[in-house]
Amino acid sequence: MHILMTVVLTTCFLTTSIAQAAEPGTRQRQRTPMQQQRGTVQQLQITPEYLNQKILSLQTQLNSLRSVVKVTPNGATLQAEYLTIKGIKHLALVSSKKMQLTAADDLGLASGKNLSLTGDRNVTVTGEKDVTVEGDSKIKLKAPQIKFNDGNKPIALKDSPVAGGKVISGSTSIFAK
Repeated sequence: MHILMTVVLTTCFLTTSIAQAAEPGTRQRQRTPMQQQRGTVQQLQITPEYLNQKILSLQTQLNSLRSVVKVTPNGATLQAEYLTIKGIKHLALVSSKKMQLTAADDLGLASGKNLSLTGDRNVTVTGEKDVTVEGDSKIKLKAPQIKFNDGNKPIALKDSPVAGGKVISGSTSIFAK
């Protein structure tokens, strides 16, 4: 089948070429470098000007990439005044060791739906000044024990007995200092 197809395509090409050569009065039009000739397999007419144009275009693109991507033996760096990494359906930043997000000014994490911070061990949120946790509906703290300021004294619940400003019996799972 492959040989038959090759013979048919070659015959078609040769027949058209011979017919054009036999008719000297036939006017041939100029083709663009990638234009297909009727009755033949697509032919490329590559001129030196066409190649130079493509080489110049590729050099320009390569220089643009080099201005943003710095490759060293130890890794690669993306650097630009404004840099966007966009995943149309999914974007994953993965490291087998450590990962750090650092901003000299502000850093914002936003989500159109839900935002989750998960750690297999510990999750720490620290601020040198104020730390605000805010919710339009509820704030839920779930844990077997909740400690405020690393305290060890039980917090009073509704109807907990208090004497002399101290909680006599309060929560067995919420503690304060």
